[in-house]
Order: sequence, then structure tokens, then C-alpha cells
Amino acid sequence: MSRGRPPTRTGPRSCQRPRRRDRPRPPDRGLGREDPHDAPPCHAGPRCREGDGHPLPRRRERGRTERGAPVNAKPEGWAWAGRLTAFAGLFIALGLVLGFAVAVIAGLPGAEATEVIDWRNVAPVLLAACAATWLLAVGIDRRPLSALGLRGGSPGLGELGSGVLAGLAIVGAAILALAVPGWVSWSASAASVLTGVKVSALLLAAAFTEELLFRGYPFRVLHLRFGPVPAVVATSVAFGLMHGANPGVTPLALVNLTLAGVLLGVAYWRSGSLWFVTGLHFGWNWVMAASGLPVSGLEVSISGLEAAVTGPMLWTGGAFGPEGALSITFVTAVGTVWLWRVAGSRSRAGSRLSTTAGSPGADGSLDARG
Repeated sequence: MSRGRPPTRTGPRSCQRPRRRDRPRPPDRGLGREDPHDAPPCHAGPRCREGDGHPLPRRRERGRTERGAPVNAKPEGWAWAGRLTAFAGLFIALGLVLGFAVAVIAGLPGAEATEVIDWRNVAPVLLAACAATWLLAVGIDRRPLSALGLRGGSPGLGELGSGVLAGLAIVGAAILALAVPGWVSWSASAASVLTGVKVSALLLAAAFTEELLFRGYPFRVLHLRFGPVPAVVATSVAFGLMHGANPGVTPLALVNLTLAGVLLGVAYWRSGSLWFVTGLHFGWNWVMAASGLPVSGLEVSISGLEAAVTGPMLWTGGAFGPEGALSITFVTAVGTVWLWRVAGSRSRAGSRLSTTAGSPGADGSLDARG
């Protein structure tokens, strides 16, 4: 018997795939979506050449990745907990090491927290969050950062800008509600453009850090294992509790910050873009700082405006800022509903996070795409 090429089959189960240059370019399916144009693997493996006519794999072998994990399988057992524990451990360890290094470089006795946002506090946690995300998502799970909604180029910049505008609109409405009855008034003072740019950059870095920690890799793991609602609830509660040590915090402030976490989680789930949520978070904080109001209890100065709060603490938030007031409670609730509709309608087809396609493999990875 000759050892030539296997006979070509012309039936529907034949591997009659067109040449790569003749295939239509599939659209960007976004996060967690399988490409419908991807053909199943051929029995011939690496020896298969397009158009050879090799038979397709048997039915029981379809829908499996190179790792052997079913495409729609969820993480087995407590694999999701192992991923989150590894992420938290890496972040804490790297944060301590980088914090000590920054303290030594800056000539400080220790990395002590202050009420003013400073690069000595922001840089270590930012680098630790970036490193932990890269090591787990790219190094261990072997997934691109775009799987977390971090697309590069002009699309990423556009999503970031859209998020900033949304954050300015939501919190700006709350501040306007305080200014109309005269509960907040402003006076001008000396301002430095360089200081404003520096503090704005630190606010952006802080917002990106918190989004990596709560709406990045951890949200993705929880979403793929339990679904979107448990992921939003879990990350929102953790986000609110993280601010429990801020100066001047109140029970209402913790509730509002948890609701803000829900708003950010819904925006991430519906838009599928971590850049959009980062811009939303940054715009939220920036408009309060630019108005001379405290940001989560921290005195942050960007512009030359000094705010004088005279209204009731229940509606103004007092020393903690608007995030400790009922005005933010109502605005956050309305903003969540608004973002549910806007972020979902503006997202491209298939860009929302999904658990029905591209689910994690048995090893708990982000999705099952190779």
C-alpha cells in the first residue's frame, strides 16, 4: 500500500477549509467569545495543510482545547479560590517589597500612609497590581491582557475618555445638587498648574490600581465561575470595606462606596472594558478634587477652588466628602441604571463578559481559547 496523502473527502465532514487569505476576516468578538470562524482541529495535527481533505475529529473530540479541557467547562472544585489566593498573595508580597524599596529610595524611615495622595503611596501598589495581574493572566493562564478588557491603541483611549466623561457627569450632578440650595460655596485661591497635573496623574494611577485589584483579574475569575451578579456583589463589598480605614468614614459612606463598586462592576460587565471603568473611576474622583471637596475623606487639591460646606451632613457628607452623603446615594443608583443601558448599547457585538462562550477550562483559566 502506498504511503501517499490520504484520499480527499468531499462530504460535509471533510476538512475542506479555504486558504487563509481567502477566508473572511472574522469580527472582533470581544471578551470571552469564541470565534465562530475557527474550524475544529484536524486528525492530521501539525501535518494538516489547508485543503488536504482530512476527516474532521470524532464528535466526542470536538470542542476541546489543546489542553484537553472542554470549552464550556467551569473551574473544577476550588480552582477559582486558588487563583484568587495566588493573586492576593502576589500582590501583598510585591507591594511590601516595592514599598520598602520606594521608602529607601525616597529616604523615608518607612512607607507610612498619609491623607494626601503621594507617589510614595501610589507607585508600590500600582506596580504590584500590574505585576500580579500580568503573572496570573499572562504568565500562568497564558491569556492576553485584552481578555481583561485592556485593549491597546485608539480603542483603549476612546474607552478611557468615554469613562472619564461618564464619571464627570455622574458626580457632577451630585455636586450641582448641593450647590443649588447653597449648601456648598466656593472661593478662589492660588493654584499651580504643575501641581494640578501631578495630582491628576496620581488620581489616574490610583483609579487604575483599584480597578486592577477589584474589576480586573479577580472579577474575571469570579464571573466565569459564579456568574456576573455574584462577581459584582463580591467585588463591590470588598471595594467598600477597603475604604473602611479612611479618615472620617461613616456607615453611610461605606454603603455609598459599596454602591459605587456596584456601579463600576456593572459598567465593567456591560462594557467589557477595563479602560472604560478606569476612566469612570478617575472622572468620579477628579471632579470632587477639582471642586475642592474631599475625596473619600482625603484632602486632594487640584484647582484653585476652596469649598465651604454649610449644609446638613446627611446631604453633604461633612469631612468625608460627597461620598458620605445621601446625594451620592441617589445619583449612584440612577447612574448604575444609566450605565446598564448606555454601556451595553455602546459595546460592540460580543464584547460583554459572557459565561456561555469562552468559559474557563478545568484549570481555572480565564477562558478556553488557545
